[in-house]
Amino acid sequence: MDPTARDDRLLATTRWTAIVIIPVLVAAFVILYLFPSRTQDLWAWTVRPTMTPMLMGGGYLAGAWFFLRVARTRSGHQALSGLLGVCAFTSMLLGATILHWDRFNHSHVSFWAWFGLYVVTPLLLPVLWFNNRRTDPEMPAIDEVEVPGPVRAAFATVGAVQLLLAFLIFVRPSLAVEHWPWTVTPLTARTISAFLAFPAVTWLLFATDARWSSFEIPVESATIGLALILVATVRASGELRGAAVAYGAALVGALVWLLAVQLTMRRRRRHSTRG
Repeated sequence: MDPTARDDRLLATTRWTAIVIIPVLVAAFVILYLFPSRTQDLWAWTVRPTMTPMLMGGGYLAGAWFFLRVARTRSGHQALSGLLGVCAFTSMLLGATILHWDRFNHSHVSFWAWFGLYVVTPLLLPVLWFNNRRTDPEMPAIDEVEVPGPVRAAFATVGAVQLLLAFLIFVRPSLAVEHWPWTVTPLTARTISAFLAFPAVTWLLFATDARWSSFEIPVESATIGLALILVATVRASGELRGAAVAYGAALVGALVWLLAVQLTMRRRRRHSTRG
């Protein structure tokens, strides 16, 4: 099949799946980010200290933005890198749930919403990714803006390192229990590793695709998530320990990097359009 002949429209099943997921993620953000000290009453399990639920809440709102943008886009390829990252994220959270089954509040509706979401999505999202992948022309459009090679290499390198870190924490959560900038348990360590894996998979895919349109939505989403986590770090500064300064500096550096890349690529797109 000629790649240039493929219809790059986002499939309707993907659009409707995104629409259904958005309110679930927004609700998770409200509970975890705005009421981080009430997880015992409102969430699937008790999460302490407050820095962890706020990190999760920031990640969930970033995910809601990703699916909102996916629901509004016309091009299927714009969802691919992010969908693959979400596949890794949901699979890891399902694994964490099974491994730490006894830590969850099985009598709370939030647990069954959590469990249902992470049973269905690891099966559904790969199918959506594969079906949309089949329609991807894999070639830049005439007006496409391409990401410079050094920027792609930087993203891919960070993605590889971050994905390795996420894998190590998931396999050996004791590493995070000992060295993380705030107190974590094996369950929260594995949960955080899933939030690390989501963008890491996307960054790694920069090595195989030069189209900025393939990464614009997940980069926007990661920027929102990082900004919210940075605010959470200030709010929960009293809970930080050890490598807190290095952690905060890494957040600020990553946020500045993502903003700079977006501004640069948007400027290139404006110049390309005018040209």
